Amino acid sequence: MEPRIIYKPAFTIVGFAQDLSGDGHNSDVLWDQLSARYQEIPFADPDVGYGVHIITPQSHRYLVGLGLTRTGVSAPVDMAEYRMDPHTYAVFSHTGRMATLPKTVDRIYQDWLPGANYVTSADFYFEFYDDHFQPDSSLSTLFIWVPVKATTA
Repeated sequence: MEPRIIYKPAFTIVGFAQDLSGDGHNSDVLWDQLSARYQEIPFADPDVGYGVHIITPQSHRYLVGLGLTRTGVSAPVDMAEYRMDPHTYAVFSHTGRMATLPKTVDRIYQDWLPGANYVTSADFYFEFYDDHFQPDSSLSTLFIWVPVKATTA
């Protein structure tokens, strides 16, 4: 499991969010909402989706959305907006069904990160969905972007 290390400038994601910390959450509902209303997001790139996990000691929030192709655009009133600062990312691929995605994320944080010359540099990571993603297919690929910074030796 070797990631690509990539710098990505600041960008904004607009979509729908919910707290995953408690019971009764269903992230599929968020994706359904986005699918039904993506055309309402001004200057959105409809070919690339994001699933952003914002994790603090108090909560785990999940935002599904589209990246904006312009700056200074406001999200529709009932949608969530998340501005990503510029970061260096370790980018991992996940190939297979969505049911195995949590295992891939665990391997990143429990196996790769402790042995790498990097530490996380923010309280989030995101899933990046493009035309490699095929729902319910064992051939599907998505990418997991973890913000990192190099450790000093």
